[in-house]
Amino acid sequence: MSDAFPIPIPDRLPIRITPCPIVEAIFEARFVSPQPWATMPGLLFARIQEKYPEQKTLPAAQLPEDVRRQDPNLLILPLIQFLSDNFLIQLGPRVISLVTKPNAYPGWPAIEQELKWLLGRLKAAGFVGETERLGARYIDFFDGDVFGGLRLGLQINDQPLRGTQTDITTFLRRDSLSIRLHVTNGAIVAAKEGPKTGSLLDIDAWFKPLDVDLFGNGLARFAEAHREIKGLFFGLIKPELLDKLNPAYE
Repeated sequence: MSDAFPIPIPDRLPIRITPCPIVEAIFEARFVSPQPWATMPGLLFARIQEKYPEQKTLPAAQLPEDVRRQDPNLLILPLIQFLSDNFLIQLGPRVISLVTKPNAYPGWPAIEQELKWLLGRLKAAGFVGETERLGARYIDFFDGDVFGGLRLGLQINDQPLRGTQTDITTFLRRDSLSIRLHVTNGAIVAAKEGPKTGSLLDIDAWFKPLDVDLFGNGLARFAEAHREIKGLFFGLIKPELLDKLNPAYE
């Protein structure tokens, strides 16, 4: 570990916490393709339909193609979603992702197994060329203001800021992994009982093109990104918050 890395990563990490705060986990690869977009959904669906029989068009698909092509941020948006019982697969002209169902995190072993299956189907579909970016993103929700439970905060005149809406975004680097860390105490999320207000801890970690090949080291890189995000999460939360999450160890 680099001496310059500001977050202390615990040597021993829990295997589970209860209640699980994970709202959503996203495992994404961005790529270039020799195929036109119009053919991609059919090529993928033919390979995954036994597990993902349902399709759903996403809002970005309503934009004209020439508009999407002119904006790099629109190019990487998924346009179609395939649904199974436990996961979503999202596909766009330059992106594919495996996403957990909202508030139903199945655990890393189940995700790793599904990623391995999906990469095999995706390779057979034959439309993915060079990998441009590969990473994982975890979004956690907490009731109330989470900043008191984190080793992270905002100070004014050397005093911690309390009782106001606060949003912090920072970028970190750990070896070849780039990390965007975002925390807000002004979040609203959907829940079965209706909208809930509280805090979000959002960690996005990714590898750049020279460090990844989706069908070469892709599965290992997804596992590495997951491992680093998990370490960051438990490095950021203070012992009193961890105790409330009832950590279980092997």
